[in-house]
This record gives sequence, C-alpha cells and structure tokens, in this order.
Amino acid sequence: MMIETARGTVHEWQRDHMGHINVRAYMEFLDAACWQFYAMLGLTASLLRSGAVNLAAVQQNISYTRELYPGDTVAVRSGVLELREKVLRFRHELVNTETGDVCSICDFTIVCLDPETRKSRPFPPEVAALAAELMWPPAP
Repeated sequence: MMIETARGTVHEWQRDHMGHINVRAYMEFLDAACWQFYAMLGLTASLLRSGAVNLAAVQQNISYTRELYPGDTVAVRSGVLELREKVLRFRHELVNTETGDVCSICDFTIVCLDPETRKSRPFPPEVAALAAELMWPPAP
C-alpha cells in the first residue's frame, strides 16, 4: 500500500539554471517523507533519539521522470517494497498533485542497527508488523 508521507510546494529559490528545480530540491521532499514514513512504522524520533534503535541508509536509487517548476504542488507517496529481518526497502513517489504525474521515484534501503555494537540487528517486532501492512504492491 502506498500512503502519503509529505506534501509541499516548489519554490522559486529551488529553480536551477535551466528553469526547473534541481535534484537537491527533489531530495528535500523525499527526505521529509522519510522521517514521516519512519514514524508511521514506529521508528519515531523519540525512539531513535533514545538510542534503543539506530538506522543506516545504505542505498538510494533515484529516477527523475518529469520536471517540476516553481509553484507546482507535490505529494510523496511511500510504500514498503521488501522487508527482511534486518533490512527494509521502500519506495517514495514524488507526484505533481495538479497533473498526477510521477516526477521522481526513489527506492531506499535501510538497515536496523544495534546502537552499541553498530552491527545489524532485527527490526523490533512492532516495526516489522507495521511495515508488513504497508507492503507495496500488496501480497495477493
């Protein structure tokens, strides 16, 4: 299931020399969506700050499919692609809310870390359960 994890508006200051927004601006929208998505999975800011669990982003694959311009309104939809014991892969789609066009797709891979050993560890069971509910595409 894909759920909305961020909304925003493209600003004039995000424009590059070619008139559309640059890759940094796409990443700002996607980064904001990450933190919302983590919280929806139970990986809240307070949990992460407590030191009980750490995360490591280990890979990001980004496609830019449509240009965005100042004034465009956007939303990010997110869903889990793969859940393994210690690894979570998820997708963000950055969508132009006026046209419905998907403007960017970003697949993230994160690993759950033990904060003391800095080695991978299983995700907490409650996080795994919430992630399983947000699998995309949903299991048949």
